[in-house]
Amino acid sequence: MSQENEKIYWHAFNCVEGFGPQTFKKLSAGFPSLEDAWRDDGGIFFQIGLNEKQVGKFLDFRKNYLPEKLYEETLKEKIYIITTNDPDYPPQLKEIGSAPPVLYIRGEKKILKNKSIAVVGSRKFTAYGQRVAENLTRDLVRAGITIVSGLALGIDGIAHQTTLSSDGLTIAVLGTGVDDQTIYPREHFNLAQNIIAGGGALLSEYPPKTPSIRQNFPARNRIMAAISLGALVIEAAEGSGSLITAEYALEFNREVFAVPGDIFSPQSAGTNALIQKGAKLVGSTANILEELNINRGQSALPLTNFEPKTDEEKLIWKNLSNEPLHIDKISKMAKLDTATVASILATMEIEGVVKNIGGQNFIKL
Repeated sequence: MSQENEKIYWHAFNCVEGFGPQTFKKLSAGFPSLEDAWRDDGGIFFQIGLNEKQVGKFLDFRKNYLPEKLYEETLKEKIYIITTNDPDYPPQLKEIGSAPPVLYIRGEKKILKNKSIAVVGSRKFTAYGQRVAENLTRDLVRAGITIVSGLALGIDGIAHQTTLSSDGLTIAVLGTGVDDQTIYPREHFNLAQNIIAGGGALLSEYPPKTPSIRQNFPARNRIMAAISLGALVIEAAEGSGSLITAEYALEFNREVFAVPGDIFSPQSAGTNALIQKGAKLVGSTANILEELNINRGQSALPLTNFEPKTDEEKLIWKNLSNEPLHIDKISKMAKLDTATVASILATMEIEGVVKNIGGQNFIKL
């Protein structure tokens, strides 16, 4: 049987509700091909260990769908289908016992074999978390690392966006289909399109048109952990989904890195606990690269010291710090009018020494 013909039936079976990795193993062991399995009346299904509910689901599904049509519809969406028998399937993902039998990819499938690190964190991030995510992600990209994350709001989105801004490659692992109709969250639809346009990829084990279902998201975290050399957790509250990614990384013998945070911040409770349990404490990108024995490359570029050029710049620079400060507070502390401060801050931001982190709150870089 040709590889393409095989994919038609793997995809069709993957669309049947309740058919996961273990079911595929039984089908592959019990039939010469999945095409033969598709044509069976269900009798052999019971012999190889499928239960009555699974057989019923399959027979009902087969009445309503043609494998060839399902396959063609997927190709029209410019979605690649790869199976565990495909040479493009990530070898590090195939190592795990729960490896998805089928993967759906939009974008560049070759980057699935790149050296990558999963960068994850809280949806409700702090200014500190944002700054750390941007700096560490940018440095990892400079070192030639592909960034893996989950397209979620918060730290995930920051990691993807920073990678794109740094001309890097990023993979978004979804808990939904990768088709335009079901990309989730919808707030990151444009980000998903930019990832594809930037040479990255959207990846999912779920077939097109799979909507957002809560239990799918923890499951997709195992893929993020498995295809990466390690997982970097930047901010995570207790019980955060990011900690699930870390747990999978440990299970798959991947490295777990955690950024220490404020002991009074709920967003750092999970990361601080990870460090207590033995995760590698990250104070800089060098900690990650050295642990993984990766050359730092461009990540060792020196920072340029900023020297204020005017008295007004000196006053503003003196009052800025790593903590966010509102423009009105800066104006008051520097004893300058807001328009002057706004103009100077805009110039400083262009020079890359300050950053507006939102709501006219500024930090020193």
